[in-house]
Amino acid sequence: MPRRHPPTGQRAPSTYRLAVLAGVLAVACGEGRAASDELSHLRLIDVTAASGIDIVNVSGDPRRWYIPESNGCGAAWLDHDGDGDMDLFVANGSGMRYVDDGRRLEVVPSGTSRLYRNDGKMRFTDVTQVLGVARSDWINAVVTGDVDSDGDTDLYLACFGDDVFLRRDTADFASAAAEHGLANPYWSAGAAFGDANRDGHLDLYVANYCIFDLEAPPLEGRRNVIEGVEVGWGPEGENGRGLNPGAPDFFFYGSRGGQFIEATERAGVALKKPLCSYAVVFSDVDQDGWQDILVANDLQPSNLFHNRGDGTFDEEGIERGFAFNAAGEPTSAMGLLVADIEYDGDEDVLRTNFDLEPNSLHINDGKGYYQERAEAYGLIEPSFDRLGWGGGFFDADLDGDLDLIVANGHVYPQAEEIGMHPWAQLSQLFEGRLHRRFGVEWFDVTEGTGGGLSQARSARGLALADADDDGDVDAILIDMDEQPRLLENRSARAGRWLAVRTIGKWSNRDGYGARVVVHTNRKRWSRVVRTSNGLYSAHDPRVHFGLGPIEEVDKIVVHWPSGITQTVEDPRIDRLHVITESDEAR
Repeated sequence: MPRRHPPTGQRAPSTYRLAVLAGVLAVACGEGRAASDELSHLRLIDVTAASGIDIVNVSGDPRRWYIPESNGCGAAWLDHDGDGDMDLFVANGSGMRYVDDGRRLEVVPSGTSRLYRNDGKMRFTDVTQVLGVARSDWINAVVTGDVDSDGDTDLYLACFGDDVFLRRDTADFASAAAEHGLANPYWSAGAAFGDANRDGHLDLYVANYCIFDLEAPPLEGRRNVIEGVEVGWGPEGENGRGLNPGAPDFFFYGSRGGQFIEATERAGVALKKPLCSYAVVFSDVDQDGWQDILVANDLQPSNLFHNRGDGTFDEEGIERGFAFNAAGEPTSAMGLLVADIEYDGDEDVLRTNFDLEPNSLHINDGKGYYQERAEAYGLIEPSFDRLGWGGGFFDADLDGDLDLIVANGHVYPQAEEIGMHPWAQLSQLFEGRLHRRFGVEWFDVTEGTGGGLSQARSARGLALADADDDGDVDAILIDMDEQPRLLENRSARAGRWLAVRTIGKWSNRDGYGARVVVHTNRKRWSRVVRTSNGLYSAHDPRVHFGLGPIEEVDKIVVHWPSGITQTVEDPRIDRLHVITESDEAR
């Protein structure tokens, strides 16, 4: 939860912020990409009221004077019952009691997580109590993966408090963190599964945020005061006084049966000084067949842990151009949205940032080195007055080009009183359009999308899935103090589609890290199988491709983590393909 003001309480903008503001104003006065004031053909409709999803988010005291209260929660799409459609797990937080004017704090369990069974046609049934997932933990992030390779999906919950591992058994979910070797004593804001050493078992990276003691809040509970308004203290990178210092992240190697061993030092991801970490994503940045790890840090350099080719890592964020923004400064980074936005086979990264600090877009050169290019792609001006969290790239209208959705919302309920943008903000939908030089650029079409994004709220997690199995991608958006928004995609279709579900045999069973490439005579699309991408949430494990106005696909090629390359010739379009890893090349 970053704070963009100096500890004195005087809001003196940094040199960088003034420079960015000047650039934004220049763009706005010239060829700016203003939000559309016409009805867009991209339509996301809020269907929550009739869906059966009735959970209400809880996150601390409404004043949010203390840093855990503003982080929020995520959600996860998973097929918990094996019937082929996506069910929904929605995380929740807890209340907070300020004792003796905040000198001591008490967590007040007042909300529970929920699991909803998908009944089709955007209707869901609450099966939380039946399956044993009515958790009262203060959950930030939800991570999905088949850690024991038994064919069903398990859940890892990153929490303010002890993290939770829920193993899916035959009848229900069982809490099994200690049994599986998973223990994290710190407050975690993110986590991700991936197979770092290519042994066929999922490993786990846990991104811990900061050290916060309920019994001894910073400065005996005294708040920061800006222009006479009390607000919470941010992380150490903002306050400059060592308050809310970073907590060390953890890395676990996975083994047979879903057992884990903590190996942070051995894997080479232990830092000399812990940072305040948010999102983590596994991504093979240089396409050498080994998964690297990207970590977003709050007002501190972001990390790129480069895989040495044996499941251990070197930190190379600065050398590879990933640690900072275009001005060479760290950002208040929260979400990492990873995708091949240029259709060149490598993965680029959008990093969501704070109010008055535009989002960053890091373009991969194919060798794992990045250049920040948010302005060229149309993403500077629209994000300057927003505070971004989760999101994702997806092809909303099936035209073959990626669109973008970003969840926005402030950390201060008092933001406008101190000269910042509001607590409640519009989350944004950007339409990707072809550009002759850059391949694609994005235009904010939020105001024309039919009402699902028309309400200003303080949003956090966002998870994408084809929830109604109609061939396009829908979304769930988690709002602070509100019910989630289930957004049905009713965009006018500009093409055909294809989806792939991977089942690993020699690779990890989910196929996480597999690169799926769809070939046609016009274009080539590349997606990587993962569910943790963005912030706090787990997306549909099926990779989805909008194809544009084509009539046939030449082939699907799957590059498995095991090293096997598998080809499906002449696949049918407008359908899901379940591809099980072949053993022919073994």
